[in-house]
Amino acid sequence: MSSSEFMGGAGQFAEGATGAGQEQRGPRYDLRPLSTGEVLDRTFQLYRSRFVLFAGIALLPAAVSTAVGVVRLVITALAGLHPGSGFARAETSVAVLSMVAGLISIALYGIVLAATTWTVSRVYLGEAASIKTAYQFAFQHWFRYTLVMLRQMWAAMWLPFVLIMAAVLVPLWTKRHGGGLIWLEVVLVGLALLSVIYGVWAYLRVSLAVPAAVVESLKTGAAVRRSKQLLASRKVRVFLLLLLLWALYLVVGTLESPLLILAVRSRGTEAIVMRAIQLGINFAATTLIGPVGVIGLCLFYFDERVRREGFDIEWMMGKLAPAEAAVTELPGPAPEAPAEPA
Repeated sequence: MSSSEFMGGAGQFAEGATGAGQEQRGPRYDLRPLSTGEVLDRTFQLYRSRFVLFAGIALLPAAVSTAVGVVRLVITALAGLHPGSGFARAETSVAVLSMVAGLISIALYGIVLAATTWTVSRVYLGEAASIKTAYQFAFQHWFRYTLVMLRQMWAAMWLPFVLIMAAVLVPLWTKRHGGGLIWLEVVLVGLALLSVIYGVWAYLRVSLAVPAAVVESLKTGAAVRRSKQLLASRKVRVFLLLLLLWALYLVVGTLESPLLILAVRSRGTEAIVMRAIQLGINFAATTLIGPVGVIGLCLFYFDERVRREGFDIEWMMGKLAPAEAAVTELPGPAPEAPAEPA
């Protein structure tokens, strides 16, 4: 699917959008091969120019996560007022709530990834975008985008997961059948730790699957293959972006650590207040830091297409084609009537 088809097909969402996500138009950024530093600089430049738009899109999953945390906090506080059987009911309620919230969060995360990617594509190419239209677009194929996101997670986690499960099963086998297999457990744990390196590399390969699925309307398998094709030789750049995100979240974790220690040591009202402050910090971090990674990945996607496929020329031709067609269809001058004989 060409870029002109994508921008034309998505244009219907940009018409007449008002409300929380106001229509925003900006200058089209020049499409050319960029260095890693230029992509990162443009990521923050784009984020600053449309801060309300991107932060507004990221607000929904952060608000849901915070609301779930508040409900857990209330259940725990109420359980403290009724010791005994109250704790058992509270633990059951928290476990059920956590499972339901986890499923909702996975779906919301895929939707937010798609909505943010769509918004970056529109703004980057000089088109209109809003919070409302971004979510309208993402909800059309929300299940597909969730599957793409889960496929990315599975690529990074399947090997460590298999090795850890094998290391857990070894003691059970030894207890039932006997035999000294402690060495095998140690080897499996060591391999599981080393497999994290493979997990990072595997995630880098498929990290552009969501932009490919959104911009080119690809299904899960095709989007994953497309990402591997685009990142055949430049995965280090994406790794630097992920390293930057890790550093940003590390700063948030450093600020949050004293509160966590105080919450563990405190009791009663003080513990509840500390955990409420933690929820507020997590809400701010998710809303403010989350869009940085999605914007950066989308810009890397466009940069790879410019380098490999001449996406800039394709985009220009797609914009010129409608104008040329309109000129061609203009009616010519009316033919002159033949002169009457004298």
